[in-house]
Amino acid sequence: MTEKTSGQKDALTVALKFISLRPRSKREVADKLKLKGFAPPEIDSCVDELVKAGYLDDEKYAALLSESRIRNKSWGPLKILNELELKGIPKEIIKKIAGTYSAGLEADTAALALKKWLKRKGLAPELDRKGVEKAFRFLKGRGFPSPVIFKALGGLKDHIEE
Repeated sequence: MTEKTSGQKDALTVALKFISLRPRSKREVADKLKLKGFAPPEIDSCVDELVKAGYLDDEKYAALLSESRIRNKSWGPLKILNELELKGIPKEIIKKIAGTYSAGLEADTAALALKKWLKRKGLAPELDRKGVEKAFRFLKGRGFPSPVIFKALGGLKDHIEE
C-alpha cells in the first residue's frame, strides 16, 4: 500500500479491522468509516485502496452472501436480492446474481425450508387449510416466489421424511 497521512492510516486501520471479522461490501465499509467520523475524502481514498489491494470486491461478496443465505438460512432469491440491495451492492451485480438462480435450486431450497419449518413447529405433512396458509406465508417471508411455493406445498409429501 502507498504512503498515507495519519488520518488515512487511521481510516485504513478501522476498515481493516472491520473487514477482518467477515466479508463486507464497499458501502458497508464506507458507512462504518462515516459513523466513526472520517471525512468523505478519507473514506473514498480508503475504500479505493482496499479495492486495489483486493480486500473489497462487491461481486465476490454478493456471490458469497447469496450462497451462504441459501445454504445456511434456506432463503429464497427475493429475500437475498433485497438484502444485497440493502448492503449497497450495485444493481448490475444484483442482476448478475439473480441470473444465477435456477428453478431447481429454488424449489429444493423452498422444500428444505418447508421441511425444517414443519419439524420446528411439530406439524405433520398433512396440513389443514390454516396450516397451508401459514406455510405459504412462511415461505413468502423467506423470499420465494408464489409458483415455487405452490410447487413446494404440492410436493409436500415427497420432501418430508416420515
